[in-house]
Amino acid sequence: MTLTVQDIERWNAGDVREVFHAASSRAQAAQDAADGLATLPAFETWGGQAAEAAKEAIGQTRKDLDAAGNEALAVANAARSAADEIERIKSELATLKADAESLGMEIDPMSGTVLPGPKIRNPMEAELKQMQLQPRLDKIVAEANTVDIALANAINMAGGKTPIPATPHDNRPEIQDALNKPLPEDPKEFHDLWSKLTAEERDWLYSRDHNIGNHPGMPWADDANGGGKNHYNQLHLPELQQNAQAQIDQLARDHPSWAAGQVPNPKGDMRIYRQWQDWKEKWNNANHALDGFKSVGSTLSRDDGIPRLLGVIDDQGHAVVAMGDPDHASNTATLVPGTGQDLTAFQGATNKSEAMYRAALAADKSLEGNLAVMTWMGYDRPMDLGQAADDAYARNGAAALDSFMAGNQASHVGPASLDTVVGHSYGSTLVGAAGADGHHLAAENVIAVGSPGMLVGNAHDLSLDPGGNVYAARAQHDIIHLVAGAALGPNPTWDGFGAVEIAAAPGPATGPEILNLPSVEAHSSYWDPGNVALRNMGAIIAGQPPPQIVPNG
Repeated sequence: MTLTVQDIERWNAGDVREVFHAASSRAQAAQDAADGLATLPAFETWGGQAAEAAKEAIGQTRKDLDAAGNEALAVANAARSAADEIERIKSELATLKADAESLGMEIDPMSGTVLPGPKIRNPMEAELKQMQLQPRLDKIVAEANTVDIALANAINMAGGKTPIPATPHDNRPEIQDALNKPLPEDPKEFHDLWSKLTAEERDWLYSRDHNIGNHPGMPWADDANGGGKNHYNQLHLPELQQNAQAQIDQLARDHPSWAAGQVPNPKGDMRIYRQWQDWKEKWNNANHALDGFKSVGSTLSRDDGIPRLLGVIDDQGHAVVAMGDPDHASNTATLVPGTGQDLTAFQGATNKSEAMYRAALAADKSLEGNLAVMTWMGYDRPMDLGQAADDAYARNGAAALDSFMAGNQASHVGPASLDTVVGHSYGSTLVGAAGADGHHLAAENVIAVGSPGMLVGNAHDLSLDPGGNVYAARAQHDIIHLVAGAALGPNPTWDGFGAVEIAAAPGPATGPEILNLPSVEAHSSYWDPGNVALRNMGAIIAGQPPPQIVPNG
């Protein structure tokens, strides 16, 4: 039965809170009784078989008391949540009624309809005011019905008619309450909650959402209470691989000849040919996804003595891998790849990260074991040059990088680390978006490498941590020269942009030697062995001045 406005007005949050207090008292009594049984003095001196039997019986009784207490706690939390919602809804209804009265309108408590009062004589005026108020009333009534269902569920749980939800029950009311709500989006709030959860509660959250390990603010590695990002994402990766393989196997069973490479004649039955086209697209996508997951897995399994942690993995083409432990490193770097870089290219991207890792150690050998370099493919990259002219990919992914960096700060242990973000190609555009338009990039250093533009007019427009520095590098023969300064903002190595330009080797040219034309190869040459750009990046990551900068002018 649908609630009326009259029903809502009759609600009494105080009555519902009585259920909360009663259930809370019952839960506390059960917990106290269980704790009391555990500390009976007789167990300290009593021995023999009778004592063992008594201990076993009392142990079972303690489990029963714990279960009863947890059930009562679940009822209490449901009642408290319902009472809070009742107060909110009644407050909103009171505000709406006051607004209606000020506009000369009335609310029919039975039909839930906003009607013109006696002073409203103009039908058009009445209709306009009704259009303004009726949606608010409809929303209040809809929310009230949702709360009514939740309240009925709490009452039925208290009476034993409805089973207690299959959730971990925690004797800490604030934790039990948190487990019955959506997890905090804010990285710091999430980290604060996660640090209080037991291993059982963390595993339960993973059982509900296998993407839980991607949440900003979760520790990278295991801690005293259980698993972190790497633990849960390493559980999820094989599952994603199995799902992709299962899809491939099903597509092959559906059309064995197509899977073997046979293609229908496009001049024959067009209906069959269109079916093949649709099947082929699914086939290619599933194989591509599987290759991507395998590429990430191969990166994680490298045996070079450097620990690798999986910080993000999902079925949308996103992944993040760290060399070293970002939570305990004094210096970190995050590489943001650009156009055309999907998970199948993940190993190539991590080769750049590894080059920067070793360059930072070369700049400061004391960072051994105290350095982390991450490869961040946490946004939807443009996959061709046509897409790369569109700033939407960067603006749509800005919040993800913003949250990721804030999450690293939230989960970091000990003194704050020195954080550097390196954006390559369109990745630098994403970095710019993550530090602009209300976003904040939690880093002290930003390096734009081979950048087509950062969506800001000046380096000072970027919101970085206090004292933040912006650096930029562009090779003489980098093909980015042909597109930079167009749709995505000015060239970051332009003097007027305000970044510190760090030197880079010219990179290989193409065409006749006398012309020295720009090349695609030069666009990725910054990480080549011996390139001064790599030494500069390593020094910046290590917290040192870059050894070679380009003077202004």
